[in-house]
Amino acid sequence: MKDSRKFVQVGTTVLTVLAWVSLALQVAVGLILLIGGGVSVPIGGVDVPARLVGLLNCLAGAIYFFMLSFFAHVVRLLLAIHAQVTKSA
Repeated sequence: MKDSRKFVQVGTTVLTVLAWVSLALQVAVGLILLIGGGVSVPIGGVDVPARLVGLLNCLAGAIYFFMLSFFAHVVRLLLAIHAQVTKSA
């Protein structure tokens, strides 16, 4: 049981690292597109300006960060609840 708990703890750390990496990379690319501009990107047959794609990339980075971080915190909370239940039993 201790091995599976350790595995899940490592998984929460990996999720937290992925959240920060996702935020950093997507915001960096989004800012590059926002500042630099560029050619329009065809999405679904519509030409979307590169600056709008940069803004959407920053927004997506924030959303992915929130989701990954939230999931890691929920798993940590479940581990804490499990530890309390097994300690009191």
